[in-house]
Amino acid sequence: MGSMVAIIQLIGAILFSIGSACFVWMAFVDDWVLPLRLGCGLWIGGCVPYTFLALRGEVLREDTGVAFHVANALQIGGMLGWAIGSAFAFLDDLDFGLQVTNGGFLAGSCCLFLDPLLQCRKFGSLERDEQISLSADLIAGVFYVLAGGFGGYAVDSMELMQFGNVCWLVGSLISGTRPILALCRPAAATKAADVEMIEA
Repeated sequence: MGSMVAIIQLIGAILFSIGSACFVWMAFVDDWVLPLRLGCGLWIGGCVPYTFLALRGEVLREDTGVAFHVANALQIGGMLGWAIGSAFAFLDDLDFGLQVTNGGFLAGSCCLFLDPLLQCRKFGSLERDEQISLSADLIAGVFYVLAGGFGGYAVDSMELMQFGNVCWLVGSLISGTRPILALCRPAAATKAADVEMIEA
């Protein structure tokens, strides 16, 4: 993963994390509309970098394998589900808007869980950092699905709804693992090269 791609992913992860913190805020206050809309606005912003990278991969034909196209399709589907769901949170009629929001969030979360799950078939052949990144993506996907289910549909239990909203934040923070590892890798390689030069 190039440094620029990692930076773009990290920007998306940061926006999702801040937006998810707003969802946690929303779950614990009576006046929840403002934090909901703040979070959704940030999530729309977070969807842009990931959608851009997936579309860029398709346009540049960075890979011709079926798995590559499926991964991009799931990534785009996940981001569209989240972005559309977020947009409907700004409707005046929230009774209807939240139905679309909850559905979009859950559908998008399922896509983002399936993406790393399908990639696990080649787990053993991956480098260590990529194995860690893929594991983090899968764990984040699990938290997203839990959040989409409990955060949106556990209307009869305040505790489960709050748990679901906290899961958004946990998943978003974990999603930063891949870009952070990618950005640390060049620094580690440079440091190792410097050590070799000193020892020589």
